[in-house]
Amino acid sequence: MNRARTIVVSAVLLLLAACAASTPSKREMILGSWQADFQGQSIVLNYSATEISVESFGVSFPYAWLDDDRIRLDAMGQEVISTVEFVTPDEMVQTSDQGVQTLRRVQ
Repeated sequence: MNRARTIVVSAVLLLLAACAASTPSKREMILGSWQADFQGQSIVLNYSATEISVESFGVSFPYAWLDDDRIRLDAMGQEVISTVEFVTPDEMVQTSDQGVQTLRRVQ
């Protein structure tokens, strides 16, 4: 009886440890609202699975993941490829040929 209990407890602990150690993918982390400053103006970008919408301008741009780290977006005919990194779950840095942009999650 004790041996069976030990095995069950061990299995549950391993399962809990595996769940706690897993982190969401960048594709999951990018979803939601992000604040950024562009040319001195603060704007909010809303990321869905396939689109970035800019609240204050009422426009949206399609984007797609090229791999686990890079996205390609089409901003009014201009294609931009950005590398996406997360400093924390609430701070994202996107690096492209146009420069480096830091975005902070809107709570």
